[in-house]
Amino acid sequence: MVEIWGNVLSLIGSIVSLGVQIALCDSFFPRKNRGNLHWIIVAIEVLAISVFSIFVSSSYGYTLKILFEVTLYYVLCITLYQSRWDRCLFVIVTTYAVLYSASYWTNSLCTSLFHLSHEEYIWNIPLYSSVFLLRLALLLVVALIIRKYHPPLSVGKQARAWVPLSVVFPLSTLLIIWQIYTFPNEQQTWQICLLILDVVDVVALLLLDHLEQSAVNREKMVAAAERAHVQDENIQALSQAYAGQRKMTHDYRAQLATLSGLLEQGNLEEAKAFLSEMKSRQSERILLINTHNAAIDAVLNQKGYAGRRQGIDMRFRVNDLSALKLPRVDVTIVLTNLLDNAMEACVQMPETERWVSVQILYGQGLLSISIINPTRPVQITGGQIATTKSDPLLHGFGLSNVEDILDKYHAEYTFSFEDGRFIFTADWPDTDN
Repeated sequence: MVEIWGNVLSLIGSIVSLGVQIALCDSFFPRKNRGNLHWIIVAIEVLAISVFSIFVSSSYGYTLKILFEVTLYYVLCITLYQSRWDRCLFVIVTTYAVLYSASYWTNSLCTSLFHLSHEEYIWNIPLYSSVFLLRLALLLVVALIIRKYHPPLSVGKQARAWVPLSVVFPLSTLLIIWQIYTFPNEQQTWQICLLILDVVDVVALLLLDHLEQSAVNREKMVAAAERAHVQDENIQALSQAYAGQRKMTHDYRAQLATLSGLLEQGNLEEAKAFLSEMKSRQSERILLINTHNAAIDAVLNQKGYAGRRQGIDMRFRVNDLSALKLPRVDVTIVLTNLLDNAMEACVQMPETERWVSVQILYGQGLLSISIINPTRPVQITGGQIATTKSDPLLHGFGLSNVEDILDKYHAEYTFSFEDGRFIFTADWPDTDN
């Protein structure tokens, strides 16, 4: 009976500890999946930790127990939440260590208060069970309070200068926990070390979280400035296109007046010659590309002329985009950033190798974008392109802006470097929301 109750308490402890880990993960990381899938994965994790807690952990020693539980929590975190691996490891190990320390020190406090040996305390089932359940309830409440008042921070996958530091702390903590199990005769000394390290871990975690928040805010400001610059360029392009259209309309009216005058005077030969000249001039259209979408035409033509001035062969393939419902601001930001990146890469190539292939096709509720250009070798790591510029923080936001916008619309996109070419493709569902 006592053994069965011990297994029940162990199972409850494992499940509540998992609940604490999930609550704290909710506090630090945005979720990947919403709805039933999230809870199905949680249920699988609960089942796994329950089976291990009852049937396996007592048979293979504490080292395996530590490794299994920390690995399980870590896999849960990276499966359900959006975060870098180092932040995930730091939060998981810190929570695990605090839970472990709370267990030891509450038990030690009870043995001191009631003047019991450790064995007497363990076999005092009512007292031990009450303290055990009260401790778990308290830890869960604290975790839920943190979850309520600490909003998760989306940091992406960008590497930070402090990543090595954020790895040292959890590894040191795991080493101390292992030492506790390895040297049971010196347990109190190692438990004091762990308690001190718990405090250091919590402070370091909050400090690094603040640094992450500051870095994200700064990046958002730079990205916002980049977007404002892009929008300014687009407005200028629209203005130039409108001015050109007005000039062409004015010239066309003057030409019609001249042609009408020649016909009224009966000068048929001169009228024919003038009409022929009008046709030849009309063939030199003001627009390189015409998609029947004014905002997109302005961007494509602006970049087309800019590319020509830089000796870049701009190859466009488009169709009718007049029915496109996507917000013009987002579409033009994406196209502008992609074309700027492609042209910037081309300028660094020999003149005979400067070309950009642009394909923008709309059909069946989908905007398909494909941009290919030659470039020097590009290193893509973890979905990020390593920049070679002097100040990485102030550059590279073009592709970041593109990814942010496409993710907002759940678009599918890929980019890669193959055979000396950078290839970007996207399938963007058409919606005005």
